Amino acid sequence: MMFTIGKDCDLRFTHPRINGGQPCGFLLAHDPSVRGNSISVQRVVEDGVITIRLYFTLILADDLKNHDGSKHEQSRAQMYAMLLKYLGQADALAIDTVVGVFAGMVSSGHSATELHQPDVTHFALQFYNLTDYHPPIDSALYFASCWDAEDIAWEEDMLWR
Repeated sequence: MMFTIGKDCDLRFTHPRINGGQPCGFLLAHDPSVRGNSISVQRVVEDGVITIRLYFTLILADDLKNHDGSKHEQSRAQMYAMLLKYLGQADALAIDTVVGVFAGMVSSGHSATELHQPDVTHFALQFYNLTDYHPPIDSALYFASCWDAEDIAWEEDMLWR
C-alpha cells in the first residue's frame, strides 16, 4: 500500500526491516489548540551538539476517515501491530512529515504513552536524533534518492545523494 501525506496519512515511518523498507503512514490525533493535527519539533543545543526531539500523537481506530473523507484502509489492530514493529527497532528510522524527512530518529527511554479506549487508541510518541542533526530533507528528494553503495549496511555510515 502506498501512503501519501495529506491524503491518507499525516506522517510516514520508514525502516529497512519493516514493510519491505517502504513507508507506512499514520494519522495524527486532532489537536484543537492548533486547529488541526500537529507535530512538535524541539531543538536543544548543548555544547555545540544539536538534539532534535519530535513529539506527536497518533490516532488508531477502525472507523478513521482520510483527509478526503474516504475510509482509512488500515484497521486499528493493523496500525497498532505496525507501530509496535517500528518502536521495537533499536536503530534509526526516518519520519516523513509535512516539512520533510527527519532521518536518524530513534525512540528511547519514555518513548510512548498509550491511551486505549473502547473505540480508539491515542499513541503519544517521542523521538530524537541518533546521528548528527541535519534539517528535514525534502520528501520527494529523499525517497527518489539512492544510497551510495549497495554493500553498506543500514547501520553503518551511508552517503546520501
